[in-house]
Amino acid sequence: MKYEIVKIKEKTVVGLSETMRNDKNTSKKIGKMWNEFRYENGGEIKNIRDRVNKNTMAVYFDYTNKNGFEYRNLVGCEVKKESKNINEKLTKIFIPSGKYAKFSLFGNPQIEVTNFWINFWKNFGEQGEKLERTYTYDFEEYIAGGDPKNMEINIYIAVK
Repeated sequence: MKYEIVKIKEKTVVGLSETMRNDKNTSKKIGKMWNEFRYENGGEIKNIRDRVNKNTMAVYFDYTNKNGFEYRNLVGCEVKKESKNINEKLTKIFIPSGKYAKFSLFGNPQIEVTNFWINFWKNFGEQGEKLERTYTYDFEEYIAGGDPKNMEINIYIAVK
């Protein structure tokens, strides 16, 4: 899998957040979050103010092995740091500046991102190539504009 090491400035992201556990229901839970964020009752996306662009993001953070492999997942948008217009359903987080392994994909997000994570764990899991992850904040950025079935997606993995 090809990637480049990049430095990212701090990002402020607002969206729906939920604790996830890697199990057979994870994909369904994440799909439900995206559906609620984008479509249900007009989608929570309509409540996000002060966006810096039209891209959407999925952020993985608060990793723990306390009850099996758990983490928080946030589906949202990057906003201005000083943004305060957040309703009670939404969560605001800060992705820290730092080094990230950047993977670039093109295609149908549902297919490409699923395949990416399957291949990522094969290539960089316990038996695979070493990528010195920090397990702090990892994120997917879905670039707006163009065909939604053939879009640009960048995936960033925090590294040492």
